[in-house]
Amino acid sequence: MLRALCLLTFTANAATLSISAPDWTRIEVHGPGGKLHQPSGALRDTTARARTGLPFYPQSFICKSCSLDLPAGQYRIVAERGPEFERIERAVTLTDAQPLTVTLSPKRWINMREQGWYSGDFHVHRPLDDLATLAEAEDLNLTVAFTMWNRRNLWQDRPIPADPVTQTAPHRLLSLMNAEDERGGGAWMLHNIPQPIDLAFMLQEGKPQTESWFPAGLRFIRQIREWRKKDAIFPWFDCEKPIWWEVPVVMALDPPDSFGLLHNHFNQYGILDMEAWGRPRDQRLFPGNAGHAEYTMGLYYRYLNLGFRIPPSAGSASGVLPNPVGYNRIYARIESDFTIEKFYAALRDHRHFVTNGPMLFLSRDSVEVRSRDPIDRIEVIANGRIVQSFRAPANSLYLRRAFSVDARRHSWYAVRAFIHNANTVRLAHSAPVYLPGRWDASEDARYFIDWIDQLVANITDTRVPDPAQRDELLSYYRMAREFYATNQRERIIFGR
Repeated sequence: MLRALCLLTFTANAATLSISAPDWTRIEVHGPGGKLHQPSGALRDTTARARTGLPFYPQSFICKSCSLDLPAGQYRIVAERGPEFERIERAVTLTDAQPLTVTLSPKRWINMREQGWYSGDFHVHRPLDDLATLAEAEDLNLTVAFTMWNRRNLWQDRPIPADPVTQTAPHRLLSLMNAEDERGGGAWMLHNIPQPIDLAFMLQEGKPQTESWFPAGLRFIRQIREWRKKDAIFPWFDCEKPIWWEVPVVMALDPPDSFGLLHNHFNQYGILDMEAWGRPRDQRLFPGNAGHAEYTMGLYYRYLNLGFRIPPSAGSASGVLPNPVGYNRIYARIESDFTIEKFYAALRDHRHFVTNGPMLFLSRDSVEVRSRDPIDRIEVIANGRIVQSFRAPANSLYLRRAFSVDARRHSWYAVRAFIHNANTVRLAHSAPVYLPGRWDASEDARYFIDWIDQLVANITDTRVPDPAQRDELLSYYRMAREFYATNQRERIIFGR
């Protein structure tokens, strides 16, 4: 791990600690007894809480220069600027009333933009006034901010922006006209829509949005589809994560443009090791943090087996889950000038990877992984199965391996790389590469038939009291079930 560690000392009962950095930087100040300290008025994420893992992120702050009055004692200061920069840890001992100034300047260990790669976070809930600073601090190129989210609509009492995508700095774009429909069936992310959308329609007052099942998210998905002109990229529909109950329904009836693989349960200091109000995994088959990650990825693999060619995406939900902006991010390969259209076009064309740590470069028959933290392993996945695995030598920050996949027996493959981390799951995952082989996905179809049967059983008159509304939902579910039943019954073989 690339870290700078030194010890600074001075003497007495209390002192002023001043911190300076040449650029906006995310800071943690750890004090005696595990307490974290922040300067008054610092830019912090005041909405997220540490639901799992280590509680450090909500106590971090963004600064260039600041001062803290602290009691005497041992302190540890952490500084980060996103995954392309070193993580600095510096120990100081405050033992005197003399002020101490610490300069923190994380060094860049890789420059992805110089190699034609631009980063984006597809799920951000932070205040708009803070986003330019946060993107600078985390070295993020594209920030997709949600200004419409069920009952919250930033544009309810103000005009929509003349330009829904603004440039906040060179090579930094902020996308503003984005809506998240989140209810009982799941969360659907609607990007770059031309006008506000009434997501609060039929939400039951006084009840959590997760208890509102009607209308189905398909209503809003199809509305934005009507807004998209022929051959246009926008509006764009991103499936927020694969564990939601209605994902198999949406996949069958109106598939998304991208699929949330590294989603907001992947946190900097832990994993939200549960499926929220989605379909719970079998803990015996998928135990612990690693099990949650495998369950998520395995669902995506089943859809790929069924012939869906949907690129993976990534989002952090900073402002809701304990993540910095850009923690889970997409790197898109762009050959010329950076624009939002070119970023999404790179996803559409599978010229990208997703990561919350290592950098992954995939060529036709080899993979290269670079990381600021020790690499654990590389895995080659073909039709959902590990066909090759490479363990990294101890403390390796670089690993390159050649591999091969039998193109006659498989319809797709992808590569993923994990780094060592005791508290969370940190990995990079390539976009899938499609092969001419043919694959029998009848078992995957059976899996989603069982899923939808359970979903139908859950839609009771207690959950959806209105008979007409219940019938509308059930009609969608039955159409989706028939889609998978046809695949299973006719044993449709997927491939080129």
